[in-house]
Amino acid sequence: MKIMCKGVRPVYAATYPQDIDSGADNGWLLTCYTGISQCVTNSNNGTSAPTVLGNVSATESTACMNDPRYMTWRAMHMRLTIAGAQSWYRVDSYWNSSCTKFSSSWGPGLEMSASWISGTDNNGATNKGKTFVFAYGDGSGIQLNHLAFAVGPPTSNSSAGTGPNALTAAPTTYTNSSPNMVNENYCIGTDLLLAGTSTTTTTLSETITNYSDGYRATLTIALETFLAGAAGGWRGVCMVYYSSQYVQANTNGSVCFAASQSTSSGAGPQDFGSGTLMHVPSATWQPPSMTASVTPTAVALTGGKYDITYAPSAVTKYIFTSGYYASVAWYQPKYGSSYTDIARFGKDDYVGSFCMQGSGSSSYFSAPSAALKLSGAAYLAVGMLSLGTALSLAM
Repeated sequence: MKIMCKGVRPVYAATYPQDIDSGADNGWLLTCYTGISQCVTNSNNGTSAPTVLGNVSATESTACMNDPRYMTWRAMHMRLTIAGAQSWYRVDSYWNSSCTKFSSSWGPGLEMSASWISGTDNNGATNKGKTFVFAYGDGSGIQLNHLAFAVGPPTSNSSAGTGPNALTAAPTTYTNSSPNMVNENYCIGTDLLLAGTSTTTTTLSETITNYSDGYRATLTIALETFLAGAAGGWRGVCMVYYSSQYVQANTNGSVCFAASQSTSSGAGPQDFGSGTLMHVPSATWQPPSMTASVTPTAVALTGGKYDITYAPSAVTKYIFTSGYYASVAWYQPKYGSSYTDIARFGKDDYVGSFCMQGSGSSSYFSAPSAALKLSGAAYLAVGMLSLGTALSLAM
């Protein structure tokens, strides 16, 4: 077991900067790492040259290597007063590289913040917040999360999509090597449902029936917490039409759906801000290019003819994490040999799916697999034109 301390920084009880010894609550924050680096030699605490452990039997060596602290370093933070007395300490785990969810070794009895103001974190009767520190095993950085006391998990937006077309899938494992590092992943689980409208045309507005024959698409995103590099980041999926399994035909650009993190005051990365259905022209992004100047609001699809429905439709706290979902539904254009805006995606068409992530003014894309042949219902609204070849997408 080793403890390595890598840095010391001052903690000020008042406005920075001031003399470190001029305030009673001033002090230091010591950052260390603790863990088992190897199970063969004794480091002798650095007082002499390492020696082979003389008492390591096969059983003891196996036990050492199976210890959860072996090759999995924890970040240990210690708060010291100006006089050197320990105020508090806490230990947090590195993220397990095989996990897809964030984790911490938080436990009771630990004060959770480096701020002198938060000295009652997780203690007393008035402040029972919990602050978590996550250090990522791939070296991409750390994340600080503060959870408020008496906040239960949301009960809405927990129903998965029912679409048979799995466009993209979230990775089940990560490594510390490219291209499987967490910061190189833009993918989350998404699915597409294609269905006709089982009502008469009189229930649809003239604006919709002039544009669509009732064929509706629903895209669902399985939300997961992620770090986009800035507040208000987004992650989602883009669909690009393929004339065959391996031939892309991007004349009409891409249809994308992204979920964005909230930018409200005090919002965190787990707070959902909005969903946006987009039409990205081919001149703006030409797949399979890995980056483009695309922001959801700049290319958002709007208009009554689409009858776009979002869920959730407003800022929703705490759902940008595993187990919650965001979706969008819209009416697609009538079958045609060409289209003036978005194309029509239908049964037996091929579509290329691209994972999307971004923040600020840039989006990044990755193609997880070859084109997918779509499946779905093959009926339209009662009173619409007969199908014929209406479910084939021509460009």
